[in-house]
Amino acid sequence: MSDKFKSNYAIQVESARADFVRWDRGKMNVRLVAAQDEQFWFMRFFGTTFSVSKTTGEVLHCSTGEAAGFSATMTIYDVLCYAKPGAAICGEWQTLTKLSPQSHFGSASSNSFFKRVANSFSGNIELLKQACVKMGGLETTKADVGFMFQVFPFLPVIFQFWDGDEEFKPRVNFLFDKNTLDFIHFETAWYVAGHLVDSLKGEL
Repeated sequence: MSDKFKSNYAIQVESARADFVRWDRGKMNVRLVAAQDEQFWFMRFFGTTFSVSKTTGEVLHCSTGEAAGFSATMTIYDVLCYAKPGAAICGEWQTLTKLSPQSHFGSASSNSFFKRVANSFSGNIELLKQACVKMGGLETTKADVGFMFQVFPFLPVIFQFWDGDEEFKPRVNFLFDKNTLDFIHFETAWYVAGHLVDSLKGEL
């Protein structure tokens, strides 16, 4: 990742944090936090606990004290500020690209993302399974590698991977609960998918 893109991500996070600090605390979705004290809300994101400062909006790893990454920070802000009152999953799955019928994400862009991810995992089925287990995934069926993860304790995602052969290219899929957009924006669901992919690569 170039310094330019790193700077762009940092700018987005700082802008989101400024908006978060100004957000009406009375409208914050605190029912979705794992715990809280006088200074922090605590959120579980892909099994890792993060603290969110009630005054500065800073999001930190509770275990290391390091700043959370772009995807974790943006997703936590989104669910705390924009989840609908009474939002709940329904148990019906949809592909990432079909979550929003009004999506402005071009098919070429999304297809490129899926192709890059699938190619990066090709030939590594067993290692990928091990990586999913390390991340706390629950194995499912219908794919060479299929695991369900908890984005938050109240919001799941399913990762699926099929390896390629002489006839078929490798492919990946991400399944979200049909009500996911009651919790986060469609663009944020892409952050979630990207975070999961990067985390799995880090475990290989």
